[in-house]
Amino acid sequence: MSETFEVGQKVKVFDSKSGEIICGPVRSTFGTYIGYVVRVDEGGVWFKAVDISAIPEQPKFAIGDKVTAGDAFSGEVVTVVAGPFVSRFGGGRTFWVVERGGVHAAPAEDTLTKVDEPEPVKVGDRVRVLDDDCGGRRFGGRIGVVKAYHGDDSFLPYRVEFGDGRGCHGDPNGTWNCRTVERVGDEDVYEHAGVIYELGAKYRDSDRLGSDVWRFERRPNGTVRGTTVDDGDDETINDHSSTLASVVEMYGPLTRVTD
Repeated sequence: MSETFEVGQKVKVFDSKSGEIICGPVRSTFGTYIGYVVRVDEGGVWFKAVDISAIPEQPKFAIGDKVTAGDAFSGEVVTVVAGPFVSRFGGGRTFWVVERGGVHAAPAEDTLTKVDEPEPVKVGDRVRVLDDDCGGRRFGGRIGVVKAYHGDDSFLPYRVEFGDGRGCHGDPNGTWNCRTVERVGDEDVYEHAGVIYELGAKYRDSDRLGSDVWRFERRPNGTVRGTTVDDGDDETINDHSSTLASVVEMYGPLTRVTD
């Protein structure tokens, strides 16, 4: 007896061409064969059922995938370590074996949700420091560039360079080994004369006649402009405000204000 197929099923014809069932089963003109219309390339062609074979569905998960497992493990992220398996009970439901901290469970496939892990931070990435080595009190919130990665087993895996990098280790424009960082996109920062500025953050200028605090943003025309912050109130930044480059030239260097 020929294998039966369903509309929408992925199949192979003559074990070579891949396609999709779009109609069937359909009996041949003289009633000799049962066949199906298969979409191959851009068109649909009728083939005998005996010349069609099913393409096995790819497993929903792969070993090593990070998932949440419904109520299992209190919704925490776990690792898929084995599967898929078909349960003897429960109507033949598919299940996987997952693990967290050496503890295993076997939840049903329909309770699992894959967690897309962010791409690992690498040397050369712009990052924001979430935790330096003292709870973020020194460089927390600062943006810099990862200059070295000390490995997964390191307590302080990321060496981050701040400002123009010309300072010593521990200086505001030097480097520091940090515990936790997050990558920031180009839309969040602006680089000028080798220094990376965080848009939306506040910076104090170095005017000898009386320093001011500035805030900068990228305008719709692409320029980065800013205005002074008076008594904690942010003034409106428009296309007639001062450019960051002009502020640095007249009143620089700028120092980020930490809250």
